[in-house]
Amino acid sequence: MMQAQKISSAQQDKKREPLRLDPVIHPMIVDFLKQQNDIFALCDSYGSPLNIMFPQVVDENIAAFKAVYKKNRITGRIFYTSKPNKSLSIIRHAALNDVSIDVSSEEGIKRALSCGFTSQRIEATGPKNKAYIALAVQQGIIINVDNGAELEQILKARAAFGSTEKTRIFIRLSGFHSARVKFTSQDGTFGIHVDDAPETIQFLAAHRDDFDFLGFSYHWSMATEEQRVVALENTLELTFAAMTAGLQPKGIDIGGSFRIRYATNRDQWLDYVDRIKQSLLGQEERLTWNDGGLGFRNEGGLIKGAPNFMDHAVEKPGAADLDDLLNRPMPQFDNMSAAQVLSENLLDLYIEPGRSLLDQTGITVGRVNFTKKSVHGETLVALDMNRSNMHSTHQKLLTDPVILYRDKSRNRPCLEGLFYMGNLCVSYDIIQYNKTYPALLPEEGDLVIFINTAPYIMDFIESNTLMQNTADKVSVVRDASGFHWSRDNEYRPAAVKG
Repeated sequence: MMQAQKISSAQQDKKREPLRLDPVIHPMIVDFLKQQNDIFALCDSYGSPLNIMFPQVVDENIAAFKAVYKKNRITGRIFYTSKPNKSLSIIRHAALNDVSIDVSSEEGIKRALSCGFTSQRIEATGPKNKAYIALAVQQGIIINVDNGAELEQILKARAAFGSTEKTRIFIRLSGFHSARVKFTSQDGTFGIHVDDAPETIQFLAAHRDDFDFLGFSYHWSMATEEQRVVALENTLELTFAAMTAGLQPKGIDIGGSFRIRYATNRDQWLDYVDRIKQSLLGQEERLTWNDGGLGFRNEGGLIKGAPNFMDHAVEKPGAADLDDLLNRPMPQFDNMSAAQVLSENLLDLYIEPGRSLLDQTGITVGRVNFTKKSVHGETLVALDMNRSNMHSTHQKLLTDPVILYRDKSRNRPCLEGLFYMGNLCVSYDIIQYNKTYPALLPEEGDLVIFINTAPYIMDFIESNTLMQNTADKVSVVRDASGFHWSRDNEYRPAAVKG
């Protein structure tokens, strides 16, 4: 959606403090960051970049979602979506909780099994090839079906294996619509269109001996609140249609995409976005790299465009977002809430949180190589990492990193702000495209720590481009005697809990 805005001239002369965006930091991580000697030692031993995981935080995130189930008298299952992060310690720790796991590939199934999840607790999602489907059928794993071809392939795999137990499935939906809510014309790649769902219901009814139909599912990451309600309505309507056709769906799967909070203060966040726009009008110094605007642009003194970053200060993050969605009135159901409809009809609720279960479970550390001036005189701090080590395909992290100084006596004040650049031999290797203003200018050997990078950021698209290293991972836990760490792949939470 296009957005136009003109900044008043009175704001141009206003004296501005350096732009800041304070990150939310979990209390355990706050305490860990005080162990500066240990962090320097870890980075000296395992190199830069280094991802530090805090798997115990997963317990809190899971408990928050379970509390929403209890509050709303809803039964069902939580599937931890594993694709946002490759950490083994997180998967192993999640396996000790009463949750299941959502994987997105054949290798994902193997990894989940090796980390402690039994086949009864695994769901296979995403586009699937024959090998992926075959392993899921063989192991008795839930398959979240994306299209009709997958249904046919499941039948072939069942015949090949001589399966006698029914294959548990969800049917993923797309193309939600309502007369009262406007939807964009943007196309999508996932799911069966809701208008084609009646044919799928007939197919399932004809093969009821092969499939244990758990219910319809969807996963919608960019919907408005009204569109999320429509998705619930459409899915519930088709659920009851399936019952009328003689099927016995157990519930609905509404996916994930529950928002998390990256910035501490909503007012600070709104001011931050406003000042980015003002910088494009020349009423602030440059606040984005090459005046890129982070999705906004100046057209004749008007700000147009839309942000290409997520809201960093949502008012209802994580489990609170789920609770809010479940209690919104649904006009198609006489303004009953989804929580009421599910509870009164004894339907289960399945969710697939990934980002929100990974909230505050990881940080990324980059070591400073050098500082320099850019062609246009901007201060650049070069880190021994690159944009693939802290980048995502669909979101940008704008919060200020934490800096650990080896010896503050050598650091001078940072008066003009800076940009962080990476170690790739390409001109676009900028770690954060927004300017930050630390009190002191980092120097060679100092550590720059980016907060809350576990969800989709630290390694979702990480690569060894130009033969640069990818990040090592270590896991940190705390008990009564203090902090303890291990390599991520060596973390054994059952021994820790014991």
